[in-house]
Amino acid sequence: MALEHFYRGKNSIRAFATRVLSSLFHRKQLLLGTIAALVLLMLFRNYIKDAVVLIVLGLIAIFSTIYKRFMRVPPAVELVTFSTVMVGISHGPVTGAIFGAVITLAAEIFNSGVDAFIIGYIPARAIVGAVSSFFPGANIVLLGLWMSILYNLIAQPLYALQSDAELRVKLLAFIIINIGSNFVIFTLLGAIVKGLVM
Repeated sequence: MALEHFYRGKNSIRAFATRVLSSLFHRKQLLLGTIAALVLLMLFRNYIKDAVVLIVLGLIAIFSTIYKRFMRVPPAVELVTFSTVMVGISHGPVTGAIFGAVITLAAEIFNSGVDAFIIGYIPARAIVGAVSSFFPGANIVLLGLWMSILYNLIAQPLYALQSDAELRVKLLAFIIINIGSNFVIFTLLGAIVKGLVM
């Protein structure tokens, strides 16, 4: 009885496979498209993975500062630095620098936050993307912390030169929150994301 049940199950699998193959052969365009897609996927799978990683990290970075649209506060809590470091360590200095610059600009445009100080933000993120690429084997939490500090050292002097004392207090708060939040983000997500992108 068990043997008979086994043969019946085997026959139903054969029948299903036969129906699928018959359907594909009757739809030659679908069959050829499926074969072409599989061949392209096998040939370009590394490029496809890289493109998906860059797009996903870019979108996460851009949308991480969306609250800036609704509240007029500097985006101290952000994923732009995190994404830039990840792209830098996984794709090298040129890609890391370009990614950091483009995503910083895109985030500012998307969130209607373009101002004169962007001339400090863009080069700072580009440098973070390039510099982080030289430390792919480093502890990701420490690397993230150092890259957050580097970003603020490069990007914030324009704010520090302001004569307004209130702006300086806001700057100090921004730096503390930015470095602290990036430390938390790299601690929670750094190793996981690094494992995915490397």
